[in-house]
Amino acid sequence: MDTTKLTIKFPPDDDDFFSDLRSEVRAYFKSTNQNIYGNAFMYAKAFGLAAIYIAGYALPLIFDLSATSIVLIYGFLGIWSVFLGVNVGHDAAHHALFQTRKYNDWAMHIFDLLGLSSFNWKNRHVSGHHVFSNIMNYDPDIQQSAVVKIFPQDRRRIFHKWQWLYMPFIYAIFIPRWVFYRDFKDIFHEQIGGFKNRPYPGFEVMKMVLFKLFYLGYLVFLPAALTGHSLMTFVWGFMVLMVAGSATIVVVLLTTHMLDDSFFPDPDEHGMMPYSWAKHQMMTTSDYATQNRLVSHLFGGFNHHVIHHLFQHVCHIHYPALTKILIDVAARHDVVYRTKKRIIPAIYSHFKLLYNNGVEPEFLSHDF
Repeated sequence: MDTTKLTIKFPPDDDDFFSDLRSEVRAYFKSTNQNIYGNAFMYAKAFGLAAIYIAGYALPLIFDLSATSIVLIYGFLGIWSVFLGVNVGHDAAHHALFQTRKYNDWAMHIFDLLGLSSFNWKNRHVSGHHVFSNIMNYDPDIQQSAVVKIFPQDRRRIFHKWQWLYMPFIYAIFIPRWVFYRDFKDIFHEQIGGFKNRPYPGFEVMKMVLFKLFYLGYLVFLPAALTGHSLMTFVWGFMVLMVAGSATIVVVLLTTHMLDDSFFPDPDEHGMMPYSWAKHQMMTTSDYATQNRLVSHLFGGFNHHVIHHLFQHVCHIHYPALTKILIDVAARHDVVYRTKKRIIPAIYSHFKLLYNNGVEPEFLSHDF
């Protein structure tokens, strides 16, 4: 069966779970006299995140620092750029940051300033991943490369039995692969997972190239010209930035959909999925460390990922309160809510998935 030709459809809800959840979420916003968008605290947080990134970048330009200090600062910038992107750019892409659409479109350019195409991000993530989450051949955020087997039903290659060992090294180049390869590759693909990637505006190609040149310019060439340090100091710093950013974004992203207890359902021959849209989100999405306020703020609410998938146009600043509502409603309707109390068990669960998908079925009884 050529599933890539199918139009994906979801059956209607078979209970009142989602309608009750929507009612209680609406009641929450009404009772607290808030709207679904960012509030003053959210805008202050966004300003603070941007200010810290700019301040870190400016340190080598203002002070006479050693080459080692510059490389370490760039490592910090790599980590902080992920926090900036998932807090500001991600919410803006979902039109959840501001009530005015054009302000979200402007804020989404934070991705471009951090080396990523905001146009491709929105297409892949909002129009692809959120529509087809965890559906093989359709979800463009998960369907990456034959190097790794994420979907249990995917073809197993002999080298996959070692993927739980070699993938950390590949994850270390997640950001540079995205910046210098995947964004350009997307230009030439008519279909990215289940998303139709045509027409692809020539303006977006030009904008992407110019922003990437600017990204390299302000991080590598400009500071080399303005300081007494060699170009190689900033090249090394940039490489450390890439690896540090990759390690951070992998922790943020991989622990939400790709765990050993995640579901990867297939459509039938007519494109009909086995579960309703809301139940599909509950089965394919997981939370982690939702009680940790620092994680929630730095990760832009990604750790409250189930509620994000159910209400993607709500700003993440509201997620902690909405997750409590979700847990209560899910319990009343006997709907499983998937979560890990801390980050480390979530990371372990991802690598357990890699291990399970890499070994032959008869050996799955062995512990990871």
